[in-house]
Amino acid sequence: MFVLMPIFVIGQDHPIFSEYGEGSSFNKWIEIYNPTSNAINLDNYLYNFCWNGCDNMQWEFSIAFDSSYILQPGQTYLIAHSDAISQITDVANQTTNILSNGNDVCGLLHINSNTIVDIIGFFDSTSVSDGWDVGSTSNATENHTLIRDPNVCNGNMGDWNISNGSVGISEWIIYESDDINNLNSHLSNCVNTNTENINNANTKIFAVYNILGKLSKKEKNSVLFYIYEDGKVEKKILLE
Repeated sequence: MFVLMPIFVIGQDHPIFSEYGEGSSFNKWIEIYNPTSNAINLDNYLYNFCWNGCDNMQWEFSIAFDSSYILQPGQTYLIAHSDAISQITDVANQTTNILSNGNDVCGLLHINSNTIVDIIGFFDSTSVSDGWDVGSTSNATENHTLIRDPNVCNGNMGDWNISNGSVGISEWIIYESDDINNLNSHLSNCVNTNTENINNANTKIFAVYNILGKLSKKEKNSVLFYIYEDGKVEKKILLE
């Protein structure tokens, strides 16, 4: 079994968990979001997981994302349970049965630094019977949908206390079980279209992607990401 011990250090410019769902039957999912202004290669990350506590303080599962998947600024990536309802699996980027029952810790690991950049739940060997509390909601990670606050632009670097509201304000908004209204999209204040004034007069466009990470034409009423030959990324909102 492939296991990795996390090293909890401070870092920036990483993807974060943006949504988590633990609903009825097999309706379970975890969503990742790129809050940065740079494209992120998910080959550099793993989705780590333990069922009912991490025995011997080691991750039980380390799951790779789709090979060579580039997560564009402002883009999400959805992992869903393979037996979830079709409304969930149809919009998922990847399916697995390694998803939480509400009391199972999951982490986003940066491979190069062996660092947990974001976590949901506590990384320890203790098995909890119900979900973890978030803010004023008891057992929030069980039978609820959690969506990251739009102002959260960095992961908690492996410290669940930073996110669950026990230190400061909770970073999550709690919704009812099976709320799938925001699957594979995330409202965020992190990616600012005015943070960089890119001079593209002499730089050719390499590709244009839509918010789902698919090659796109310059359609109206859409959010598009322009990838230039020099590696720069520009987010544009095209309106009629």
